[in-house]
Amino acid sequence: MKSIQENLKLFYIGLKDKEPFFYKNKDLTTHAAIIGMTGSGKTGLGITLLEEACIDNISSIIIDPKGDMTNLALTFPDMSADDFRPYIDENDAANKGLSVDECAKKESEIWREGIEASYQNLERVKLLKDSVDLTIYTPKSSAGVGVALLSDFARPNLSDEESFSNYINSLAASVLSLIGISDEDMSSKEQLLVASIFDAKFKEGRDVTLEELIGFIANPPFKKIGVFDVDTFYPGDQRMKLAMKINTLIASPSFKGWSEGVKLDISKMLFDENGKAKCNIFTISHLSDSERMFFVTLLLNEIIAWMRTTEGTSSLRAILYMDEIFGFFPPNGNPPSKTPMLTLLKQARAFGIGCVLSTQNPVDLDYKGLSNIGTWFIGRLQTAQDKARVIDGLTGISGSAANKAQLENMISNLAKRSFLLKNINEDGLNIIGTRWALSYLKGPLSREQISNLMREKKDGLQVIKAKKADLKSAPKPILSSEIEQIYSAQASEILTPNLLATAKVRFYDTKKGIDAVKQISYLYALDENDKSADWTQASEDTELNLRTDAKEDASYEILPGFVANAKNFNDIKRDFKEFVFRNYKLKIFEAMGISSKPTEDKEQFFVRLQDRCNEILEEKTAELTAKFEKEKAKLEEKLNKALAKLDKEQKDMTASGLDAAINIGASIIGALFGNKLLSRSNATKIASSARSANRVLKERSDVKLSEQSVNEINAQIDELAGSFEQQAQALKEANDIKNITLNEVQISPKKSDIYDEKVVLLWR
Repeated sequence: MKSIQENLKLFYIGLKDKEPFFYKNKDLTTHAAIIGMTGSGKTGLGITLLEEACIDNISSIIIDPKGDMTNLALTFPDMSADDFRPYIDENDAANKGLSVDECAKKESEIWREGIEASYQNLERVKLLKDSVDLTIYTPKSSAGVGVALLSDFARPNLSDEESFSNYINSLAASVLSLIGISDEDMSSKEQLLVASIFDAKFKEGRDVTLEELIGFIANPPFKKIGVFDVDTFYPGDQRMKLAMKINTLIASPSFKGWSEGVKLDISKMLFDENGKAKCNIFTISHLSDSERMFFVTLLLNEIIAWMRTTEGTSSLRAILYMDEIFGFFPPNGNPPSKTPMLTLLKQARAFGIGCVLSTQNPVDLDYKGLSNIGTWFIGRLQTAQDKARVIDGLTGISGSAANKAQLENMISNLAKRSFLLKNINEDGLNIIGTRWALSYLKGPLSREQISNLMREKKDGLQVIKAKKADLKSAPKPILSSEIEQIYSAQASEILTPNLLATAKVRFYDTKKGIDAVKQISYLYALDENDKSADWTQASEDTELNLRTDAKEDASYEILPGFVANAKNFNDIKRDFKEFVFRNYKLKIFEAMGISSKPTEDKEQFFVRLQDRCNEILEEKTAELTAKFEKEKAKLEEKLNKALAKLDKEQKDMTASGLDAAINIGASIIGALFGNKLLSRSNATKIASSARSANRVLKERSDVKLSEQSVNEINAQIDELAGSFEQQAQALKEANDIKNITLNEVQISPKKSDIYDEKVVLLWR
């Protein structure tokens, strides 16, 4: 079977009337819902949608409550039995009367045949595998890549008060949900206390650790909540009980899973350093209901906070996919996840984020949310109530010509893995069958299978925190008051000495329009044998949560002698400034006529660069398509005229040939059986008939020329189509950020533009 061409900005998601059906990826910015009962094929549709996004280099964040979406990691370009074997269940194979090896071979053959029978080939599987950087995250578990959520709560970068208020309310509700406190109207005293703590500290520009949160609950950093003093609003003994509940949570051996792993930084989860889109699967099937709610709420809030820092775009920048929305976005009630989800459905479109929600029942979705969904994929439904809810929704969408009776008939007669599709960006309704997935749809993966798939990924992301052997500790050293000492909020029992150096650096370049000030910090770990600070060995921009007082029972490692003298700190500061002047550069990346901002790193710049590429690609594709359609229309008009001429000449030739044959025959018969053997009249008729015969021969020649003309025009149309495909592919490759070379420019500061240098002693 012929394979599809990789069309620009189109997702190949299924078949209509046995022909490939394409969906404009840009239409996903108006969001989508996939609705269907168990076995309807909605997981397969969701996976094929995400496969297309990966092929088009579009980033995705996937929330996977059931574990099915991890199948996106099972892409086997060779389709060998060995690829399938680790994912074959022995019991399933036995039930089929097969060994594991036989079952693996059979599955590989089924998958190969399925792909090749759906206008695809194994090259497309390889394209998918090579196009994406896929990671399976397992919060609170070491099976996949961990996510550090409770090491600290980072201050959000939100400027408008409404977004900030929604963020802290959702954050407070999600924390309280972990200890079984749920207040859907957000008005409980626990909710207001915790939200007020986050509000106060975030507005001070500080992050909050969980340990600090517990302390602030017992001793709030403010005197009043509303018009009442804190003790009247929430007595101290009751606050202590709440603090003890959260303390019991973090004392649990399983709690450390929440604080280990990579930081939840959305800006780092979209593209790798080479411009390859990332596919982030957060599988949460192993978590309890309260833990799922906690994680989903935090993740949605982080997406919103990141979204607010980006520029708007009309192109599809990223996809947020949730495989089962039940319980997270209900029509009634107000769980912590509902507010951020509704915010995304209302506002994410302007930032190029498409939300795709999947569910078994339409009644699982909030009414306000449904009004913000532009594409509906409706599969087989179980109850009359579900059908009625969907029909009511569809009949309210502009462009849906079908009435309720027609819609009910269409939905009721849907086959398995078939979907009724309504897209508000297109007129009419379509019934499509899903295409064969390029990924192996094995079902939920086991902990061991996820661990094996993510072994190399975890090794690459692993941060080694080696402890020094044979630590020599002593009581806190007595130092001059001129030496400023600070402490890490996550300090251990034995504190190690470090130098924390900070400074402000101004970068100025008139030609590039750059005038920016960066706050920099370096952390240098001290050794008792050091004679001076070697800043080349320091770590840059280390994130720290600091405090001004130390734990009472802490022990201290031995300080090197040069740090104990306050006079040496001037030399240390001078050396640090010289180090910054010699080594610290502002890196600016340039490509496609845009430059990175001073605050952007390479991965963040790729997000804007992708938007620029999309804009150029859409503009050039529209120009190319318009030119193609114009030339095609000319050729088709020419072809229609040639076909009309051919038809006329064929009819004329048939008629002329018949007349000539009749005339010649009649003249000859007249000559043979008339009164005379050959009259002048008969001779004239025969000559005239001969000329008619000659004209027939000429017309036959004209028909051949017309046929040749038709064939030539058809060949020109085929050549034009081939040229269009080549030019379209060239456009796609030219505007693929993976193929774009970044120009890196380094800007050095003047020494006079390095100021506010400060070096303090940090114990951590």
